[in-house]
Order: sequence, then C-alpha cells, then structure tokens
Amino acid sequence: MKHIVPMLIAFLLAAPMNAAELDKRYEEMGTLSITLGGDTRTLVIPYDTERDRAYAEQKVIMGSFLTINVLGRSVGEDGMPGSPMVQVTLQRRSGDMQLLSVEMFDEQGYAAPLSIGPDGGNGALTSFEMTEDNKVTATIEGELLRLADYTSVPKIADGATPQPTTISFSVTLPSLED
Repeated sequence: MKHIVPMLIAFLLAAPMNAAELDKRYEEMGTLSITLGGDTRTLVIPYDTERDRAYAEQKVIMGSFLTINVLGRSVGEDGMPGSPMVQVTLQRRSGDMQLLSVEMFDEQGYAAPLSIGPDGGNGALTSFEMTEDNKVTATIEGELLRLADYTSVPKIADGATPQPTTISFSVTLPSLED
C-alpha cells in the first residue's frame, strides 16, 4: 500500500489538464503550480464573475494578522473548476509572512487530503513577495502527508509516507477594501 499511494499521486499529477480554458463565467486571477513526485501540474486560481467570488483573498484577522488564502483548481472538460485542488494559507505574524497550511484535495475527497501544517507534514514558505498593487508571488517547500478523518478528528493516515513537494503561485489579490 505504501508504494501504491505515491504512484497514484504521480499518475494523477501527470495527467494533462482536461480543458484548455475556464468557462466564460470565470476569469483567471493567477496560477498555482505543484511539483509532487517529480511531476508538475499547473492549476488556475479562478474568479467567479456570476457569484462575485474570488478564489484568492486577503483578510486582516483580529485587527493585526494579515491572512492570505489561495485556492488553485484544475479545469474540468466543461471549463468549470474541479479537482485536484490545492489550498494555501499564509499569515503575517511579527512582521514576517509564514505558512499556516497546505491542503491538496484529490480523488480521496475532503476527508483524506494531502497536507502540510499542524495536522500533516512539515513545510516552509521559502519565498514571498507582495507588491503595492496586491500581486503576490510565493513558494512553499515541504512534505505532504495523507490525512484521514480530516473533516472530524484529523490524523495521519495509516501507511502514509511524506511526499516531497514544491508549490509556487502568482496571483493579484482583491484589495482589503473590496
């Protein structure tokens, strides 16, 4: 089993994107790439124009912690955002931006994502830049671990092995006033 999971992950990431572009309902805010098992997959960070919903945002929590959340999605045959998807959460503490978590949701669904953070593998924000016009570029390096029972009491899945990964994204965030 411990050899099947890495091979399955590599197969899923090696699969080509199903659609060349997003449905007209969506605009591309940026891109997120994930390298896992030696294979790289590029995901889009969409903006839903019908629901006025950004898949990347910045918020100030408790009046002092700038938090950035980015969700990269694959594009389905119908042009709609699909799976796999990768969510990255960063937070500025004591002047420095830090990695809070990464979750990769694939064919195993929301209950068993691959994760970096308090419940999963180790990782670090290795580069970060945010310009005055809210363009963010960042790179995370670490090891994803498969979780079980993520939606209730998260724990590392039986037989899970660390999967070295690099995640990079570039996105222009809506301003804090929006």
